[in-house]
Amino acid sequence: MVWIILIGGICASFMYAVTEAKHFSILYRRSKCNSCHHTLKWSELIPIISFILLRGKCAYCRSKIDLGSFMCEVLLIFFYLLPLFYDLSLKDLTLYYLIVTILIPIALNDFKTFTIPNHMSLLFLFTGLFLTDLSYIDPFKDVVIIIILHLFYFLFSDSVGYGDIKLFTVITLVTPVNFFVYTILLTYMIGGLFIIILHFYRSDMPRKIPLVPFITNALILSFILYEDINTIYFGGFL
Repeated sequence: MVWIILIGGICASFMYAVTEAKHFSILYRRSKCNSCHHTLKWSELIPIISFILLRGKCAYCRSKIDLGSFMCEVLLIFFYLLPLFYDLSLKDLTLYYLIVTILIPIALNDFKTFTIPNHMSLLFLFTGLFLTDLSYIDPFKDVVIIIILHLFYFLFSDSVGYGDIKLFTVITLVTPVNFFVYTILLTYMIGGLFIIILHFYRSDMPRKIPLVPFITNALILSFILYEDINTIYFGGFL
């Protein structure tokens, strides 16, 4: 368990930095403070612990450390540990760990900037196709889904960003078709519920709402509820 916590924290810190990166120097340079650009010591890079000990501030310039990195570490460690305590319904741990490792940093970035970096979508695509060995590709169904996604964007471009469409396209290529359908349904169910709740607490609704946090939650729920939903839709209950 200790190794999973350590790996989860390291992956979270690295992937969050890669998500926000503007150029490839992030892959080979030492970690630096975003404000004063001071090179950080190893003791200042320990996931979660360093943030708490430094009280969320740089040890040199005292500027605030990005809270998103800390949140990413906490969330990724939690979801790395989840399969140890809960038996996932879709038993493809390789796909599960790939999705949480890439989607959680993207979700946090989308929440902050309302953007999905193209390099992260490409990383998700090629890594996903490689790790799944193309086993989830269904040429006819995937092409139909991709066409429908782009048609949806063409008709409702004011309501959904093209980055979301590209991300959905990647997801349908690296996951089973029915799993993708469940993810779409859960995404808009969770998102719709969130908007209804938000409407009760805020009179001025925000013009934009990031979709990737809902997609990520829907993907994780799909892993947990996969067989249950299969039973409901294909087992004669409906």
